[in-house]
Amino acid sequence: MFNTRLHILKALIFATTIFVLTGCALRPGWHWTKPGAVDGEYDADVKFCKAQTYAWATDGMVTGESVRRMHACMEARGWRKAEN
Repeated sequence: MFNTRLHILKALIFATTIFVLTGCALRPGWHWTKPGAVDGEYDADVKFCKAQTYAWATDGMVTGESVRRMHACMEARGWRKAEN
């Protein structure tokens, strides 16, 4: 009984560690910036670009190509990537 609980505890600790490390690794090392942008402009541009980029996709899949199109749309609207 004690041995089973120990294995479960170890598995939970391992899973939690992997979850935390994966979350940190997936966080981008950059953010969007636009000189002179006003409040709400970022949200409006993201919404517009997502609608333009993903409107034609019916399966809901995000691919490398769709991300590149999304980024190109943001850049066309004056946004640039800046390191965190």
